[in-house]
Amino acid sequence: MKRIAAIPCYNEGLIIGSVVLKLKARKYVDVVLVVDDGSTDDTVEVATAAGAAVVSHEENKGKGRAVKTSLKYAVEHGFDALVLLDGDGQHNPDEFLQLLEPISNDAADLVIGFRSFGQMPFYRRFGRVVLDRVTGAGGVVTDSQCGFRALNRKAIELLEGKLNKDDFAIESEMVRAANDQNLSLRITEVQIQCKYGDFDTSTKNPVSHGVGVLGEQI
Repeated sequence: MKRIAAIPCYNEGLIIGSVVLKLKARKYVDVVLVVDDGSTDDTVEVATAAGAAVVSHEENKGKGRAVKTSLKYAVEHGFDALVLLDGDGQHNPDEFLQLLEPISNDAADLVIGFRSFGQMPFYRRFGRVVLDRVTGAGGVVTDSQCGFRALNRKAIELLEGKLNKDDFAIESEMVRAANDQNLSLRITEVQIQCKYGDFDTSTKNPVSHGVGVLGEQI
């Protein structure tokens, strides 16, 4: 199985090198792709030095556009499995194999990591419940907003070109599209651990993230 890890990121120069090096050291995937969404720092230079393949957007277009670029790259290069993860270091590379296991066993087409409420700060727990309900994805999966997910070739090819969102709403849109009867993709979940810091841990803080996703549903 030819596997790729894709990391959409914007101005993650401080951490992206570590993320790439950890993935490459564990040899869980054949290629580590960094999709640079118009960064103005040294994200591209650091990612390249760490050994990642890099695709850059000329300007910041949003996480959704970076996810769509990742899907397109995986299709064009014939990958059998794609793992998406964030570039801020919150996702644990050691959990790659458990996320890929349902794909490897042909038990699912799309695998989404879910975070237990116990490990999440209160403001994130509250935001997750609201977004799951409003986006309509909560009845399908436990954690519709988690960016740590894996797709097999079928899901990659069917979803590439089907997604329209350019921002953080892409995650809910992917779940809804995968659950569409016309695609009939099998979705499952795997519990993961996520490392949280303060509001500066991620490029976009959870409040503005939530407001942006809610705005897309109105």
